[in-house]
Amino acid sequence: MKGILADINIAGQVRILVETFYTSEEWAGLWNSLGITCQFFAHVGLASRASDDVVWQTCQDTGLVLITGNRNKDGPTSLEATIRERLKPDSLPVITVSRPKSLGVNSGYTAKVGIRLLDYLLNIDKHHGTGRLYVP
Repeated sequence: MKGILADINIAGQVRILVETFYTSEEWAGLWNSLGITCQFFAHVGLASRASDDVVWQTCQDTGLVLITGNRNKDGPTSLEATIRERLKPDSLPVITVSRPKSLGVNSGYTAKVGIRLLDYLLNIDKHHGTGRLYVP
């Protein structure tokens, strides 16, 4: 895993979370030691309206864990359908934020998301092939 990819629908919230990791005395050392980059759609050549299957495959090809808030299971190219069809034992998981509108607004919720996210990223090898993980 090289880093995380902020889904288009949650880019602002992920940016706030990552800034918290960089600036927090509690988390900065751990975050920096992981060497994880935070990427956005433009960084990896994705269009803002890229389909779920294209986003998922881009993450697999580039070694990025997708952080999302609302990718659904409607249709054959949906995220859920893509995971079910293409998941392999070495596939990177997708991390879904349960309440994306609370991220960056509610400090307690943001802390819970941050802790769970860091735990998943620290132990990413244990989560290959799981499909989807949820935070908090």
